[in-house]
Amino acid sequence: MENNQKSQTFKAVMIASLLIFILAGAGAYGYFKGSSSGNSLTASSASSTNSDYTGLKNRVNQLTQQVRSNPKEIQLQQDLGNAYYDLGTAARTAAPNEAKNDFVQATKYYQNVLQSKQDINVLTDMATAAFYSGQNELADKSYQKAIHVNPDFQQALFNYGVFTYQIKKNSAAAIQLWQTALTKDPNGPNADEIKQLISEAKKGQIS
Repeated sequence: MENNQKSQTFKAVMIASLLIFILAGAGAYGYFKGSSSGNSLTASSASSTNSDYTGLKNRVNQLTQQVRSNPKEIQLQQDLGNAYYDLGTAARTAAPNEAKNDFVQATKYYQNVLQSKQDINVLTDMATAAFYSGQNELADKSYQKAIHVNPDFQQALFNYGVFTYQIKKNSAAAIQLWQTALTKDPNGPNADEIKQLISEAKKGQIS
């Protein structure tokens, strides 16, 4: 559970960081904070980013072999989904042409997991991976399902707000989702990012 929480915190912070840069008019790939696999990526060091990317790619390859040997092991499927997610995150800087496919693969393995168990963390991760890979209908439905399952789940509210702002172009609905997320956990690990998102979105509201 602790690892899932760390992974979710990273994904929420990452998605918020990207949107904050977009809202502020800066580059979309500004910076990333620590990932669930323990790597830290920053835009300030290309060599470090490339090194992390190579390490993540090696991890994906290792897990792929393990999944092939144990295709019914659900935890391996989930680990591979997480590895592809982290690889896609790194690829946005190190290998932009490969990022979309990495997130497609993450979505696929998360879906495999969800066929065997219902896990709101995996569902939210899958929705976010679908978002980044351009599978917007799947992302939309999955975020809504996660919020239906648990209306208090901050990560789903948080990330769905980003999706609603960027893809649905509905700032009012996005702000409402973020405000709800903040109300659910006003002192949570994502509180500062949520407040900044709300503030930036209000400055340049779109209809």
